[in-house]
Amino acid sequence: MQKFLKYFCLQCILCIVFFKHVNADTNVQFLNGAKLLEICKDTKAVNQSACEGYILGIQDAINAGHLSKHLNLCFPKGVSPKDLRLNLINFIEVMPQTTNFSGESVVAKSLELHFKCKE
Repeated sequence: MQKFLKYFCLQCILCIVFFKHVNADTNVQFLNGAKLLEICKDTKAVNQSACEGYILGIQDAINAGHLSKHLNLCFPKGVSPKDLRLNLINFIEVMPQTTNFSGESVVAKSLELHFKCKE
């Protein structure tokens, strides 16, 4: 139950951090690679947790949805949300063109690069 509450709190924080930047009457992406990198690299624990929650949400969506047909992800035992965040930071820094892509696509590509199942 404690683990559930921890992740629930992270999701609440995620919503607060990301959606405070949303403007009404716009049709823009809520989070791009540049903003995601900024949040993930922040030294504040709340932003690091928001980043990790976002990554976990995208991974869950991939796993549960139609993208699981295209992205077959395998996570080694012991991989942590922090590991996923650090891999994402490295991915964006090595591929700076991804700063203009949607946050979801940057996370999906990073996960595929680092955790694609071996054939």
